[in-house]
Parts: sequence; structure tokens; C-alpha cells
Amino acid sequence: MLKKVVIENYRSCLRTSFDCHPNLSVLIGPNSSGKTNILQAIMLLNKMTQEPERRPSYEDAITVGSRIKSLFLFGRKETRFSATVNTYTNASNNDVMVKSQQKWLFMQLNGKHVSSEFPLFGASHLLGRMKEDHYFHFARSSMYYRHNIIRMEKELPKWAIIRLSNIARFCEGIRYYGASQFTNPGACPVSLEIETEGDRRRLSRHSGHARILYQMYSAYKSENSSRYNQFLNIVGPDGLRLIDRIKFKEVLTSSVEYSVRVGGKVKVHRLHKLLVIPQFQIGKQKLSPNQLSEGTFKTLALLFYIITENSTALLIEEPEVCIHHGLLSSILELIKTHSRHKQMIVSTHSDYVLDQVNPENVFRITFDKLSGTIVRHIRKTMTSKEFSALREYLDRVGNLGEYWREGGLGDRP
Repeated sequence: MLKKVVIENYRSCLRTSFDCHPNLSVLIGPNSSGKTNILQAIMLLNKMTQEPERRPSYEDAITVGSRIKSLFLFGRKETRFSATVNTYTNASNNDVMVKSQQKWLFMQLNGKHVSSEFPLFGASHLLGRMKEDHYFHFARSSMYYRHNIIRMEKELPKWAIIRLSNIARFCEGIRYYGASQFTNPGACPVSLEIETEGDRRRLSRHSGHARILYQMYSAYKSENSSRYNQFLNIVGPDGLRLIDRIKFKEVLTSSVEYSVRVGGKVKVHRLHKLLVIPQFQIGKQKLSPNQLSEGTFKTLALLFYIITENSTALLIEEPEVCIHHGLLSSILELIKTHSRHKQMIVSTHSDYVLDQVNPENVFRITFDKLSGTIVRHIRKTMTSKEFSALREYLDRVGNLGEYWREGGLGDRP
């Protein structure tokens, strides 16, 4: 689990320290206090596990250097990971990572430590190499990372490799849900073009709408589809009744590419592609994804991430957007249930969301012009007398959302 993160010089987070709850953390605060910035900074851990995008030039991009310090708990053993990252923000307000410098510090119970500068990308393959699985992914890695993997296998003790690899897999499994990702389902493609190579399948384009549809399709095709079936049961006629059924029609296509080598030799390369056509059945209607309402699409995406996605941590931005209170109550119960199996961090403006959670899960976010974004557990924002009054209020009078609405936690929603 992610025990603590310190974010320096990232948007409004000048030096923001956040001690995460092991299961569910709920971030509350006014607009522009920095709630979303905290989630996006944590998502940088996931971006560091991905192979850097190869772009011709970053000369026109204004990059910002930030630092992320993380404390992970693996069993009872702590591991510190720090990274200096250079990013720029693209037209979609997403971070594009240009470069990063990363360092590990593995603590042992006897007080000794081992340090390493192995990058997160490729680290999840270390344990796979030891177990002789995931070798295919290792073989496809760049020569630079293959060299680093072999070097680290020689330099690090086995226990450090196991810890590093599992933490890297944790970071690979971090997922992000933001309601703004799925605005305007009309922009959603009616089909997906998937490149196939042997047993491997890869989505050609990675936009927000297409990506969630591809993840649904992958779960549908998975040999272990129990979570996907659970997702269908919850959203289907016997559950929340959002839809009746989801189907994926497959059409195999192919194309030919020609390249001319030195000496005039022509090389022919045949590309096999799979056209996947999602269909959502509601009553007698069969709808394309772009025909769904915005509320239905967002709810399906959120429930899929909570239930089906094989994630290690889930960052949820404003789950209340476009979801009515009756449905939101069911979703919040699912969030609390699944937070026992994956770490969840939720940002919200909604006092109704606070109604459904315990004070131990709530963190207040404020912004100071000199200090930037500040995170404090609500227990630390109160005196002992004020916290006792809150406990008495919750036991006898009302709930946490009402307490916040009346100004009991400082800033009102």
C-alpha cells in the first residue's frame, strides 16, 4: 500500500504531505484547493511504469520539474521511493512525462538499508524473470531496460528484487477515474480498431472513451471473467438496471504495408486488425456507446473501475457528478466494500458523500498562497473538545455531511 506521499513543485502542491489511509481516503475542500492535483501527482507513479513516449522534440513544450517522494508498506517493511520528474501539460490538461530520475531506499527490520536507482519502468519484470514468467514482455523491452534488469539482478539481493518488483506492479495497477474524462459520450467511437500479433492485442488509440471500452472488452475476453460477470450483475436487470446487456461484435480485417530497403528490395508486411463493435442493450434497443446518456456512461465507467478493473489503487475524482443520490448511495457502498481489497482515494465537493463515510477516512484540503495545497486529517484540524463534539453530534444528531454543511469542518461545500 501507499503509506505516504510528499509532492513538491507540482501545480498547487508546493510541498504537500499526505499520509494515506490504508483503505479509503476522502479529500474534501473548496474549489482550487488542490484536490485534483494530489490525485494527478499520485498518478505520476503509474506514468513512470510506462515506456516513455518517443517524440521528435520537446523544444516547444514548457516543462516543469517536480519531485514525488513515496513511502510504501510491503508487509511490515517500508520502502522509500523518490523521483524528480519533468513534465509538460498537453492540450487535454494531461501530464506528459519527458524524463525522470528515480531512487529507491529499501529498509530492513534490523535498521540496515539498500539503495538503488533502478527505474520503475521494467521493474515489474524483475520478479517475473526470477519466476521465469512475463519473459515475453521482458524480451520486448528496449535494450537499455533489458541491460538495467540484468544489471540489477546482479547487484540487488533477492529480497530487494521481490519488494521492488511488487511495488512496481502496485504502481502499474494505479487507475484514475475523473468524471471529466467521460463528458459528452457523443464523442465516443462506435467501434475499436485493435492491432493483433499472435496472442497479443493492442488498442491503436488511447482516448478516454475508447480506453474504457477496450478495458471492458479485455475483461469480457479474459479467461478469468468472474469480476466482469459481477459487474454485469450489478449494472444489469437484477442490480441497478442501468443496462440489460453488453455485447462485443468482432470483425477480422487486414492490411498490407510495403517498405523499400537499400538495394531496391521490397518488404511486404501484413497487418492483422480486429474491429470490435460494442453494443449496449436496454430493453429492445441496441445502442452504440455514443448513444448512451452522459450519466449512464459515467456510472458504467466508475462501476467498472471499482468492481472489474484489476487495479491495486483507484483514484476517484468527484464520483457524485451526473449521478443522482439514490444511485450514488449504492456506489459509495461499493467503494467502501472494495476499498478492503484495493486502496482508494476519493476527492469530492459533496456533503452527501461525507454522509456515507467515517471521520477516520476524511482529509481536509486547503490552499495557502505561501504554502500551497495543505492536507490534514480532520482530527488534526480540531481540538480534542471539538472532535468530541463532532463524535457526539454524529452519535445523536446527524451525519458528517451535515456537520460540514453547517461549517463545522471549516470551509463549507
